[in-house]
Formats: sequence, structure tokens, C-alpha cells
Amino acid sequence: MARSAFEQAAVNALRVLAVFLPGKSYLYVPLLYAAVGWAVNRDRVWKENILGWQIWPDPDYIRTKSDKFVREFFRTREELAQAYQQELRENDRPRLRAAFSVLYPILGLQDPFLAALFSEELQAGDFSRIERDFETRIRQAKEDIEAVEDRPRLLAGLKTFAEEILSLGSDFLKRSDIQRALQKIVEEEVIGSDD
Repeated sequence: MARSAFEQAAVNALRVLAVFLPGKSYLYVPLLYAAVGWAVNRDRVWKENILGWQIWPDPDYIRTKSDKFVREFFRTREELAQAYQQELRENDRPRLRAAFSVLYPILGLQDPFLAALFSEELQAGDFSRIERDFETRIRQAKEDIEAVEDRPRLLAGLKTFAEEILSLGSDFLKRSDIQRALQKIVEEEVIGSDD
């Protein structure tokens, strides 16, 4: 079956990631998705975002949001309003703020790395699991990427992928389509090859 230009670019980028992050396939979709997101948005600092760990906002930025802002974040998103209906009804500010600090970077700021890192949980609406696993998963992702010995070559591979995506045009796919396509390619190329 012939691959689209996007799929072929993703396969090529996967080969690069497999060299630098062998056995760390849980990072492939988030890194590729982040590269796509920044390429499409033409973010000039995408490299710093990927390896500088400024992917999500400083915790102080989140802590300074007002209680009203936090309540509106949950109330105006149907899936969150339903999942946190008791906390909203009881105005459980400490509980809502704790959940907000984890969910806002993913759903409010739509961070592509975090959205892909927690894509299964988001699709299942399992926000409590995101809260429970957030720190551990982020710490593990940081450690795995920081352990890459030849980071300039990893960045070069991601930059090549981002440039290929830019050459396809900025509106070729919706965000959800990009994430699904990347997930499928990783499953076929990485997980399928492990069988």
C-alpha cells in the first residue's frame, strides 16, 4: 500500500527516533506530534521547546490563575464538567485547582507533546489517571530525552521532519487527524515490528 507524503515523512522520522531512543517508543508520537504542531504553527523556537522543557507553562503561571478562571475551565468543557461535576457542585477549590494544574496545559493550552503523551487517557476521558500519572510520566519522558547522547542529531532529525511537514502545506490535516495518523504509523512500524 502506497504511503502519503505525510506518512512517509513520519516513517523516516521514526527511524531517526529509533536510533536515539531505542525501546522508548512511548516518546515517538509525542515528539513527532510536537514537531508537527510547531511546524504548522511556524513556531521559531520549537527546538528549544522540545529539548528545553518549556513545553508546558511554569507552575507559577498556573498557580496565579483565579478561582473563577479555574471554575470556568472545568465548567465550559463538557467532558470536564461531567467528570468533575461533584467538585463543581461543592465548589471544591483545592481539588479543582489540583486537577487544573495538570489538565490546563493539555486541554487549555493544547500542548502537543502533552496531548500526545496522554492521548489514550484523553480519548477515554480518564482524567483521574492523567492526574495520577502526570508527574511520573513527565519525569520519565524528561529523563529519557535527556539521556540521548547526541541531541544535536536528534534535533536535526526532528527539524527535517518538521520541514517536510511544512512543505506539504499548513492545512493538510486537522490536529486530531495528525495525532491519529502518527499513532497508527508508530503502531505499524514499531509495535508491529516487535511481534
